Amino acid sequence: MPVADLDAALGQLRENGARLLKELRLDYASLDIEGTPRRLMLLARGLQTRQADREIEVKGPPAKNAFDAEGNPTPVAMGFAKARGVRVEDLSLDPSGTAVVARVHEQGKSAPELLAAALPELIKGLRFGKSMRWNASGQAFSRPVRWLVALLGDEVIPFGFAGLESGRSTRGLRFSQPAVKELQDSSAYLPFLKNEGIIVNQAVRRETVWRQALAVAEAAGGTLEKDPDLLAEVSNLVERPTALLGSFDLHYLENLPPEVLIGVMKKHQRYFPVLDAQGQLMPHFVIVRNGDETGAETVVDGNQQVILARFADAEFFVNEDKAHKLEDFVPRLAQLTFQKELGSMLDKSARLERLVSIFGPRLGLDPAGQGKAQRAAQLSKADLASAMVVEMTSLQGTMGRYYARLSGEDEAVAQALHGYYLPRTADDAVPQDKLSQVLGIADRLDSIAGLFAVGLQPTANKDPYALRRTALGLAQLLSAGGISFDLRAGLEAALAELPVAAKPDTLQAALDFIAGRLKGLLADQGFKYDVVEAVMAAKAEDPAAARANAELLSRWVESPAWADWLPAYSRCVRITRDLDQAYEVDSKLLVEPEEQALLEGVIAAEARLAAAPGFEAALEAVDGLVGRINAFFDAVLVMAPDPKLRESRLGLLQRVAGLVKPYAEISALEGF
Repeated sequence: MPVADLDAALGQLRENGARLLKELRLDYASLDIEGTPRRLMLLARGLQTRQADREIEVKGPPAKNAFDAEGNPTPVAMGFAKARGVRVEDLSLDPSGTAVVARVHEQGKSAPELLAAALPELIKGLRFGKSMRWNASGQAFSRPVRWLVALLGDEVIPFGFAGLESGRSTRGLRFSQPAVKELQDSSAYLPFLKNEGIIVNQAVRRETVWRQALAVAEAAGGTLEKDPDLLAEVSNLVERPTALLGSFDLHYLENLPPEVLIGVMKKHQRYFPVLDAQGQLMPHFVIVRNGDETGAETVVDGNQQVILARFADAEFFVNEDKAHKLEDFVPRLAQLTFQKELGSMLDKSARLERLVSIFGPRLGLDPAGQGKAQRAAQLSKADLASAMVVEMTSLQGTMGRYYARLSGEDEAVAQALHGYYLPRTADDAVPQDKLSQVLGIADRLDSIAGLFAVGLQPTANKDPYALRRTALGLAQLLSAGGISFDLRAGLEAALAELPVAAKPDTLQAALDFIAGRLKGLLADQGFKYDVVEAVMAAKAEDPAAARANAELLSRWVESPAWADWLPAYSRCVRITRDLDQAYEVDSKLLVEPEEQALLEGVIAAEARLAAAPGFEAALEAVDGLVGRINAFFDAVLVMAPDPKLRESRLGLLQRVAGLVKPYAEISALEGF
């Protein structure tokens, strides 16, 4: 089975298998769902061999039809009783008195009988991205099904699927002898797999692959870089993993960028590249074969021949590209469509040039840096038209940097052509240079704004332009990079550069979409959900500020002072949050010492924040007012009969609440 299909099948079996046994009323001690590319296993230990008997209540016809005016049963009642196997005098009425019910004794069925009917439906219910039909049965599955084993103890559970009949015959590794193994009972299955060296548990298989591969690399004087996706893929391609060391000619290491060699090894062959202690590629790779070490030399030789052919192809593409300067590829971008309504990649590059001219000064680029940013934007998509990137799209940006250096471009420009793609994944570091940051922001905002404008925002099950990844990358870039940036203003600029007119709600929809990714990112980073809600309510349009405020608020919430801070501040917010206007404070009306003291404290706090604004300064300002706030509420009736006095006191509390509101919505916190 393909890698993704194995994961899909196991996920569905884990959900549907447990539900099936529950619906069949068959208890069990434990349920294991495991699989390899050649087999799917559902193993229920301690499975109940028979359903328990039960009494069920069956609802029947309306009472008015079942009994006549004298209360005698009609033929309708008699027919219902006969059909349910009960005496007519045993019929009763439901609690509402409107319908007849019969209490029926249902005898439990045997597990083999139930499973024989249910297991074919369980298999038929598995869904894959692409299924196939391979015989006259017309049944569809990821790949042709070759055998079925269904045992309850030593008893075969008989059923059919896709022209096959279940039995007790299974198979081990390919080419193993004997080819078919007859299982005496279900307890013999796992020992047989163990004897074959087959690791049916995905997690154990993954750990085995990694341990073996790392040991092989270390024996060659190197190590491996962790790549969870590659490890998961390789582990789903084998049943009995055996790691072997392969090597290649130093010529390729000297004449091709290491990223090309690594990309070819991972994408085409699923090899683990071997690195030295400094993280540099060595002329070795680790193969994981499906089987034991029999014929290992032949296996290694065959794989080396394949990878050398792949490297020769890559060298041809790179040499073909090196015959041109990077800027020579720019006109070819007119032939690459970004999106039919948004134009070509050349059109997108032109939009990026205009956007970096807007964003660069906002992000602190000086005139010299601005010129480099313009050049980087002009060349940003050029490598997409190169032969190497056409062959391996994962190398976009990497080849742009490589070709830019060969073409004599400024090093900062070359670095930006790679850096603006970062972060590609959640584990990637964000770029530290301004050019990469400016270009990365412009590129992502152009994509989000453009695709939302033409109605191609992601749906529940479709995201053809990977906008979720684009928005998450933008949120990562801004928040982890500490780059304060107004997303609303940025999207407005991006929308203004588009060749299409956006609907009025496009801007807000795009902002909400990015905010959703930012919220998930902060949650994944360990911030409590209520802290995330509080900072997002105020700073969703500035991811860097949202993250910084989440860090700060988390520290304050855990501090001893919070037990006094929150009740005092929350009293000010609760009493004012539903007011539909801001009230002026007339200091002449505030004659009580406690309210005068609070007003003086608020005025001083506002002056300090005006001179040195910031979230922590606002929290400290309120902290300094806690005693005055508590004294105010103890001594003063806020809702005074005099409307002017009442409005002044409410206005004073509004000003207390307003000290923190620009930074977080504290009312979203637990315990507010």
